[in-house]
Amino acid sequence: SIMMKEKLKYDDFGVLIRTNSMTRHIEEAFLAENIPYRVSGGTSFFQRKEIKDIISYLRVIANPDDDVNLLRIINTPRRGIGKSSIEHITSHAKQHQTSIWDAMNQLRYAKDTLFPEKGRIDVESFITLIEYFRGEMLGKRGLAKKVRALVDNIDYWSYLVTEYNKNEKAARWKFLNIEHLIQSIETWENDPDNFDPTLFPYLNRISLITRDDDNEEAGKGKVNLMTIHASKGLEFPVVFIAGAEDGLIPHARSLEEGDGNIEEERRLFYVAITRARDKLFITSCRKRRRLQSLVECSPSPFLEEIPQHLVEYHEGEAAIETADEAADYFAQIKSKFA
Repeated sequence: SIMMKEKLKYDDFGVLIRTNSMTRHIEEAFLAENIPYRVSGGTSFFQRKEIKDIISYLRVIANPDDDVNLLRIINTPRRGIGKSSIEHITSHAKQHQTSIWDAMNQLRYAKDTLFPEKGRIDVESFITLIEYFRGEMLGKRGLAKKVRALVDNIDYWSYLVTEYNKNEKAARWKFLNIEHLIQSIETWENDPDNFDPTLFPYLNRISLITRDDDNEEAGKGKVNLMTIHASKGLEFPVVFIAGAEDGLIPHARSLEEGDGNIEEERRLFYVAITRARDKLFITSCRKRRRLQSLVECSPSPFLEEIPQHLVEYHEGEAAIETADEAADYFAQIKSKFA
């Protein structure tokens, strides 16, 4: 509505967050509303390697002839299809003007070929994996559960442990990101307004943000999502500060590291509020999920330091909980059109 009233473009908006861990929920909200965005000074949740790997699997399951995504996952996690095998497969595909998938199937059954027997076995194992999950996923419900089964089947956790053998914390963080992805799929498929919670609609849903190009629709640009640190030196006509809660702004971990950090946190908040050229919206949650429980949240104490005459408070409307309340609500709407 602000865009329409004030004739603004998407790139006139800046959404600032304290930490990169907050991006996923905001990206999901943008996704639900078809709002294009870019993540600056950090990595989009959907552009993180582990997330792109799993999405590439889903794209190949949906369309095995997708060469780009197939080459990404053909040996991730490692399954013995090494560089020489991939070169042999791609050479065969070019020679016969076919997709990588078709080339793999041809080499799988070819008798007179230089393709080694071990490579043939490894390729056959990969094809069997993809074909199995095509049968499980295409046109069927329960996508989140099946993605979790896929992650277990390819043993992505062991792959992460091997890749980050000197930093198990990083491996756990990346695997947790995959769990967050699966949870977001589950939320999407349980939406009562989602009438087709299957693989193809899901891939269509995320196509806008998972593609690598930077095309900007109709010259409207993209909303700028970034951390407060990354926003230094920038300005936007309209700024939203998300998650202005005690424990995030100021950040609890920063305060634990030293009492003097409160001033640095205050300066950082000042940076955030001064990024707005015309309008500033500061939001906070009443409750936030941490691990498996809901935690009560309180607004940032820094909000009390803003002069009251500059502040306008808004609270969300109370939820309609009874049939009588719903009837009254619709009666009020009906009266406006009488």
